[in-house]
Amino acid sequence: MIPNLEKAASEALVKGFRQLKFDDIQLERAFERHYFGQFFQKAIPALTVGVLLYFGFIFGDRFMIPELFEESIILRVSIAIPSIFALFVIKWGRESHWQYLVTCSIFCAVNASISLLGYWAALQGQHYYQSGTLLVIMLCCTLARLPFRYAFLTTCLMLTTYGLAIGATQASPSDIFLNNLLVFSGVAFLGLVSNYQHNHDVRKDFLQSLLLNVEKERLTLDKRKFQHISNTDGLSGLYNRRFLDQRYALEWQSAMQLKTSLSVMMIDIDRFKNFNDKAGHHEGDQVITDVATTLKNSVRRTQDFVARYGGEEFIIICPSMENERAFDMAEQIRKKVESMNIPHPDGGVVSVSIGVSTTIPEESDHPSSLQKQADFALYQAKKSGRNRVHQANMTEELG
Repeated sequence: MIPNLEKAASEALVKGFRQLKFDDIQLERAFERHYFGQFFQKAIPALTVGVLLYFGFIFGDRFMIPELFEESIILRVSIAIPSIFALFVIKWGRESHWQYLVTCSIFCAVNASISLLGYWAALQGQHYYQSGTLLVIMLCCTLARLPFRYAFLTTCLMLTTYGLAIGATQASPSDIFLNNLLVFSGVAFLGLVSNYQHNHDVRKDFLQSLLLNVEKERLTLDKRKFQHISNTDGLSGLYNRRFLDQRYALEWQSAMQLKTSLSVMMIDIDRFKNFNDKAGHHEGDQVITDVATTLKNSVRRTQDFVARYGGEEFIIICPSMENERAFDMAEQIRKKVESMNIPHPDGGVVSVSIGVSTTIPEESDHPSSLQKQADFALYQAKKSGRNRVHQANMTEELG
């Protein structure tokens, strides 16, 4: 999905979007979800303040139109309370286009009430009251952050309402009405231009942010791939010595702090030098790969890990594993390698010898002591005839 959106976003930036709509359906839906989030975070608080301010003008009505004060209270209360309730419903409701429609309805209702009050005031010779429509238009086109098509339709409805309430009824002289209508229309035009530019900029920022996030994800994936490559042995596909040293230090520290056991298996392919010399390096590399695959498939626990120690040697680190379980696991690995039935030029089949060592680390112990003990156990397994498992204990002398 991300590659599709990335392509669509790149094309949209090149082609432009003057109609404030993306050609790609998935991209348009993604933007709508993004814009809904902005609408909830920024527009709803501004609209709530606007409705409270509208209700607060009731104190101005007391001085501006005292003879209509009671009607003003009734009208403003009947608009303000349902509007605030509707805003809370919008904020906590499920994101949908109906929330924009409810917001537009609030603006139309507020403007209709102001036009009605302006009509009543005009009948008494007070024509300045109609200027309240300017505030509603500017709030609708700017702070409300409505999509352009909703702001455009709402503004047209508000101007029509004003025209019907004042112009059609001839409540005000024609010169005053025409002057107000021209001023209101000019403010509406500037407000809609601002709204259009805002919507256009938001869409452009969305596209650029989308492409930036895609690039960040790509860089993150590349970084993980690079880390995997830098931590992986190229031939066997197992972790390399570099990663082993880092991981082993962490496991040793963790086992020491938690007072849990830590087991190490040193694994060596028997008679590998003779195999390599007689069968060839290509066949030798294939044996290393096959044995590595068997070792990797034999490790079932997520906390265990296998690494190539060097040459034909491998190592398995098993946190929180007691010596008996470690020995049984090593014996199963030995049998699996033997059952691969890879012919050896010296006769028989390819096999492995395994040295196992387990300890509960103490602060006085050196981290390398466990690996040395497992390596000594491997030497004992080789010395005893190969193709076998030898388990060491920390009291054995290191050879």
